[in-house]
Amino acid sequence: MTNEHDERDEPSSGDDAAADQPLDSAAAPGSEEPGEGVNSAPTDSTATTAPKRPRKGLRIAALVVLLILVAGGVTSFVLTQDFGEQEDEPSLTTVAAPETGAVAGEAFASAEAGDCLFWEAGDAGDLSLVECSEEHRFEVASVMDLAHFPGGEFGAEAEFPSELRFAELRAQVCEPAVSDYLGARFDPRGKFSVNLINPGEAGWNAGERTIRCGLQNVGTTGEVFPVRGHAADQDQSVTWEPGECIGINHDIPTDPVPCEDPHAFEVVGIVNLVDEFGEGYPSPDDQDRFLDERCRQLSAEFLGGPERLEELGLTAFWDTRTLSSWLAGSRLVNCAVGAQTEGAGFATIAGSVRGEFTINGQPPGDAPAPDAPEDPEN
Repeated sequence: MTNEHDERDEPSSGDDAAADQPLDSAAAPGSEEPGEGVNSAPTDSTATTAPKRPRKGLRIAALVVLLILVAGGVTSFVLTQDFGEQEDEPSLTTVAAPETGAVAGEAFASAEAGDCLFWEAGDAGDLSLVECSEEHRFEVASVMDLAHFPGGEFGAEAEFPSELRFAELRAQVCEPAVSDYLGARFDPRGKFSVNLINPGEAGWNAGERTIRCGLQNVGTTGEVFPVRGHAADQDQSVTWEPGECIGINHDIPTDPVPCEDPHAFEVVGIVNLVDEFGEGYPSPDDQDRFLDERCRQLSAEFLGGPERLEELGLTAFWDTRTLSSWLAGSRLVNCAVGAQTEGAGFATIAGSVRGEFTINGQPPGDAPAPDAPEDPEN
């Protein structure tokens, strides 16, 4: 959708429809917390959230963390630390990253806190300083000189650190630096992950010992998504545009994909919770009650009628915002439509739900409906 992330806002699904729309559905897997990676010049990391069942409806919860787990399962060089339900407990994730070149380069050497960096090449050989209002892949929060690291670990003769050591430095050095940089404006479950850029092995061997700690928007496969604007100046909610489809890997949502490709759900709208609740934090139950109705409305508009959800065997999903995210300024949530498996995971959809599509390889009318969830109060 980290140990810098708390219950990363969870998408739910409205399956407790009124008598005319009985769409009870079990929640999809839930977990939360985006991951963070270590760049040898910009790199990749992971992040996303998955659903969990609220009293009414189904939240697309913690897509962020679930996606980290997916990445850990399929990418051998991604290291993850176990995480539970603790709020704001970061998950340690590091991903192999491109190098910055022989002697790090002018953009790397001159980047200071508040600067933004962009690159397109896989090896980040074209790393450049850009205005933060432009597309960028990394916002610098702090410059750290490892030559002054306690114990002389990174002295003149020190070997280039391993990916694991850089991951540890991300947690030890960069997490506190980002906390100081953003303060209360950092959403632990939002779209930004803490990461670092190192000078690359060639730059290290040439004597460069500084690293840049900062923020990135990283997908579940390690892709670094471009963003615009400073992190502190924007709503950090993880949202996708209506009509975007979110991929699937082992029943778990991943990153945006073309809708003709296998995916978990299709986004039908973005809701600003302030429009309903103002600036006072609404409890998850209050969010669920409101979004159950609102996301059904958006689904009906998207699909062409209030009866279409049931006719097509689809379920409405949404995510919610935790208190820590709310305090950081995150107010936006996604409404989406998808389908569930009997095991309460996401079914695989191919094709946009506005046209011809299949659910687990079958036309929507032939796809078996999921078992209704038990009433949690009974």
